Amino acid sequence: MQYILKIVSTALILAFMSLASVYAAEDKEQLDAKVNEFTLVKAQLEKRVPSIKVEVINKSPLPGLYEVFTEGQLLYVSADAKFLISGKLFSIENGIKDLTERAMRQIDNRLAPMRRKQISALDEADMVIFKAAEEKYRITVFTDVDCGYCRKLHKEMANYNNLGITVRYLGYPRAGLGSASHVKLQSIWCAKDKNDAMDKAKIDRTFGSDTCDNPLAEHYQLVKKFRLNGTPAIILASGQYLPGYLKADKLLELIIEDEAVLEKIAAK
Repeated sequence: MQYILKIVSTALILAFMSLASVYAAEDKEQLDAKVNEFTLVKAQLEKRVPSIKVEVINKSPLPGLYEVFTEGQLLYVSADAKFLISGKLFSIENGIKDLTERAMRQIDNRLAPMRRKQISALDEADMVIFKAAEEKYRITVFTDVDCGYCRKLHKEMANYNNLGITVRYLGYPRAGLGSASHVKLQSIWCAKDKNDAMDKAKIDRTFGSDTCDNPLAEHYQLVKKFRLNGTPAIILASGQYLPGYLKADKLLELIIEDEAVLEKIAAK
């Protein structure tokens, strides 16, 4: 009887192993088909639009369309790569949901650990820091003095600091290195009192003429690496990117959510 049971058990194990190998083969086939499908769409798109640099491609929630992430923006391309769509995709089945924003956030979240690592390696001596008297949180902000929302963010500085938020500035001349914006940022980073120079540039719109060896070129390289496409660009402790100006209370809310994410990561 035991001999028969052993034979049956062995047969069952072999059957399960065989079944598992079939499923594994199917999974691999499905994965290969998916990769080939994306590769084909990408190749067709790049052939028709040689200037495009496809960084990420996924199926979109709308059948027949693919999401294409390129140089900080999300586009949609048809399966035959004959049509390219720029704009927002919304779901209206159960309320209005911005599917483009959701996809951008999912793509962006993949970069968060890299951003966190890169920023943690920076020397604070190369930043312009507005420190909270009772610091609880730190954010890093890529800024440009010729940006209206950057100036609006700076005018909120006292409110940020009062909530325990320290703001650490990095330079992002949107017009590029060597531009007028770059020269203005350089005058701040080379000033004896960087904070005062930043206040005067952002609030009074007055600029110095100081020059020196400075880290702005390094900051600008990070802009490209981090896939930032506007200012102000707020980077939270986890490496998450928040585009644009936020009021102090809303920023604090998002920072607290981000801290919770970091705690979960640390607990793993």
